[in-house]
Amino acid sequence: MNRLHLWLQRHPVVVDLMIAAPIVLLTLVAATGAGRHPVATAFDAALILAVVVRRVWFTAAYLLVIAVGLATVASGRLDMLVPAHLAMPILLYTAAAIGPEWARRLGVLWIPVAPTLAVLAMDSYGNMSRSGSPWPLTELVVLTGLLAAPLVAAWVWGNSVRIRRRFYAQLADRADRLERERDALDRVAVAEERARIARELHDVVAHHVSVMVVQADGAGYALAGDPERAREALGTISRTGREALTELRRLLGVLRTPDGEAAARAPQPGLEGIGELVGQLRGTGLAVEHTVAGRPRPVGAGTALTAYRVVQESLTNTLKHGGPGVRATVRLAWSRDHLRVEVLDDGSHPHPNGVGLGSDGPAEPGGGGHGIIGMRERVLAAGGRLLVGARPEGGFQVSATLPLDRDGGPTDREVNR
Repeated sequence: MNRLHLWLQRHPVVVDLMIAAPIVLLTLVAATGAGRHPVATAFDAALILAVVVRRVWFTAAYLLVIAVGLATVASGRLDMLVPAHLAMPILLYTAAAIGPEWARRLGVLWIPVAPTLAVLAMDSYGNMSRSGSPWPLTELVVLTGLLAAPLVAAWVWGNSVRIRRRFYAQLADRADRLERERDALDRVAVAEERARIARELHDVVAHHVSVMVVQADGAGYALAGDPERAREALGTISRTGREALTELRRLLGVLRTPDGEAAARAPQPGLEGIGELVGQLRGTGLAVEHTVAGRPRPVGAGTALTAYRVVQESLTNTLKHGGPGVRATVRLAWSRDHLRVEVLDDGSHPHPNGVGLGSDGPAEPGGGGHGIIGMRERVLAAGGRLLVGARPEGGFQVSATLPLDRDGGPTDREVNR
């Protein structure tokens, strides 16, 4: 049934032929019994043709019906009403339902004009009574109203169909817009998730691999002259590799669990892990000083993870780019409303990611690194502010200010990234 409906929608002429067929038969029956004039029969044929083509060539069919009506009145051939005259309310319905604005306005005008002309014509030609004498005015008015009734009903029906179709079109358009907006939000969510995954992968892989590379190089130099030191370096490589695998498994577990339960179960590094991180970097030969100022307070997991990742990325960059003999300092400064995380070094070589201290960090030359971009995104997500750049006295500085509420807890803007 649905296929038939769709097929009929694509072939409106077939529907109109089905409507015109009984009209033709009834008109032939009426014309045969009354001995209808050939001119009137030609008018009937034109009206039926207009019904058939009304949705294919609407303008031509609409004007044809009006012209035939006027010609019928003018020629005095309106001796009887036949089923072919149903073309007028049918075309009026079509004008109200799908026609342009001018056709609708003309239809409103045609509703009182057509019945009035028809009644006056029949009365003038003596077709309204057997004696041929004119009818009383009251009866003329009543007959005019009866002839106008189907025209009014057709126009009201067509107009209601137009309003309903417009309403359905607006609903469909709104649904389409909502679907497009939902798709756009989904794309944004996917992009944010990809950025989050990229940050996590960068933080995990870059740090641990950098430590492993430094230790491997040291082991290679010490292998011949100091086997014990080489063995310690290999042990550090092993431990670092296991830590990297653990964090990668945690990240992959989050990706495999749509509802994020794995993320809730898996422990994530936080402020308590900064001391262990500093110790790990000291094991590579990097001189790191770790200080805490103020009274530490409990913070949310998002803020704690952000602080840890800022320290991790900064020390990793110092290890890779600070040069020989570089010294680094990690400072955690607690205030009433903020936690300030600072990582400074006195590297003798220019840092590849900094040319001067600036708010939210300078652009990374060549776009080759993702570390500062990741730190900036994390800090901004926590509602904080990031300063990154070269120090005037030499070396490099990363400073992240993370907001806390009055009670020392995380702020509402905090996001666990």
